[in-house]
Amino acid sequence: MTTTQAKDLFLRALTGNNYSERTIKAYSDDLTQFLSWLQSCRTDWDIPTRFTRIDLVEFMNHQAALKTTGVTRNRKLSSLRKFFSFLKENDIIAGNPAETVKGPRKEEHEPVVLQKAEYQSLLYAASGNSRDYAIIQVFLQAGLRVSELANLTLSDLDLVNKTLLVQQGKGKKDRTIPLEQQSLAALKSYLGEREADPECEHLFVAKNGTSLAIRSVRYIVKKHMQKAGIKKRASVHTLRHTFGTHKVDKGMTIPNLQDLMGHRKMETTYRYVHLAKTNLRQQQEQTAL
Repeated sequence: MTTTQAKDLFLRALTGNNYSERTIKAYSDDLTQFLSWLQSCRTDWDIPTRFTRIDLVEFMNHQAALKTTGVTRNRKLSSLRKFFSFLKENDIIAGNPAETVKGPRKEEHEPVVLQKAEYQSLLYAASGNSRDYAIIQVFLQAGLRVSELANLTLSDLDLVNKTLLVQQGKGKKDRTIPLEQQSLAALKSYLGEREADPECEHLFVAKNGTSLAIRSVRYIVKKHMQKAGIKKRASVHTLRHTFGTHKVDKGMTIPNLQDLMGHRKMETTYRYVHLAKTNLRQQQEQTAL
């Protein structure tokens, strides 16, 4: 079996094991990048039994030379470990050459969080467009990932019970999010003006009436952030960080926040305790010596 065939078999196995399309694409991209680099270095790159630990180390060094972040390099190494583990389990190779390769230290960056004045300015900037305003309200009030918002359908929204169903979120797990009054009002206003293709079941639609792509959602948020004069290095995911941080700051329990955000591990949710600094200046003044 060639390396190319082994890669295709591995990706098919991920599909058979019910991995999400997004996860499979990430594995595919990492493997393609590694094999393309290896092909430029060696003529026997398509023979999986020829792989060595040094190949992995040199690829990590190559990524470092490209100024790839430690977080990204660790993800690529994780993809390669899983790939070679699969080959070993299926007797395609004798040992996993990535097993003992150490990943680089991960950089620690404070995720960007919008303060109250900033997210209010963002909402005001989008207030002239009912769809865009509803999108930003849902991000801020429900803490969705961008892929989750883009995949919402009309049947996921229950206006009677005031809930939003996020189907097959990260980790292929459904979750139901109670909606508060601001996002409910924004969604009702948008639905009153929504013009879509009769066959389009997606909640948020593009100008041509079809489903709204993830890149379009990112563009919408970026456009209104610029209009609002937000200078921070913010993105769509900033709205999710803002949601989590302010919820903790206002007293929401970690288990409840974990459920709302769809985190598999509670450790992921705990970082919002560290990020909850929205009233830090006020507390500094109140506790001054």
